[in-house]
Amino acid sequence: MSYIIVDVERNSFNYTTDKPSEIIEIGAVKLDESGTILETFSTLVKPSCSLSNFTAKLTHITEDMVKDAPRFKEAYRHFVHFLGEHYVFVSWGKEDYRFFQADCSRFGLGLFRPSALLDIQEVYMYGVLETFSTPSLSSALAHLDIQDNENSHRALSDAQGTAKIFTVLQNKFDIHAVQKPKRLASELHFTNGKMNSSGKKKFARLIRATMKKTNEINLTWKDFSSHTKWLEYKDDFQIGSVLEKYYEKQFEKTKTNIIHSLIHKEKVESV
Repeated sequence: MSYIIVDVERNSFNYTTDKPSEIIEIGAVKLDESGTILETFSTLVKPSCSLSNFTAKLTHITEDMVKDAPRFKEAYRHFVHFLGEHYVFVSWGKEDYRFFQADCSRFGLGLFRPSALLDIQEVYMYGVLETFSTPSLSSALAHLDIQDNENSHRALSDAQGTAKIFTVLQNKFDIHAVQKPKRLASELHFTNGKMNSSGKKKFARLIRATMKKTNEINLTWKDFSSHTKWLEYKDDFQIGSVLEKYYEKQFEKTKTNIIHSLIHKEKVESV
């Protein structure tokens, strides 16, 4: 069994658009069970549309760098060959695997099937920090006294940084035994049967984040309640069917307030 630490970079947009947010770089480090590096993988991927300014500034990947890069189908084929068989897919957060899910669906490709998925960010959060606050990769490297990766937001560099964290944690405790603590929305986000200010802020952030992920400002409850953002929140805070009905009733009002806030922000910025 090997551990493959994976990071991808995406062509992301900080505004609403119909352009696809595609993978533009894949980086990976393959470790054996003892944590020894077996091999690495790195490739740029040519997207179907131009890189956004946001992506270029964040990753320092340019149009010249991707113009002769393989398209996703070819890059993915080489990546799957690198993966091999009987491996655990390890990443900093859950997004990287979901990015592959999205692009494989977009291009009609079968998704690779690892033996298991391991979110090493969660292992670090709950096993070391004992917190629910999501840490950045750079902050984790600093906290563990690991030299920061030189090329932050480049796939192979971030994968190498994540691999170092993985190895340190693997030597500290059983990384597979760390579990996410459960929280109760009914206790944290409700007071006297009504959603409190903390709960309202959390619910609004969830809706806003889902709008951004889906590039859809006019979300329906059906779309929102089936999105991973809400499903994870339900699981984390143990929201049953009765409490979910309360959220459903508050959805349209909260969404409308968010839209009005966004419109007001646009007007102010345009002045």
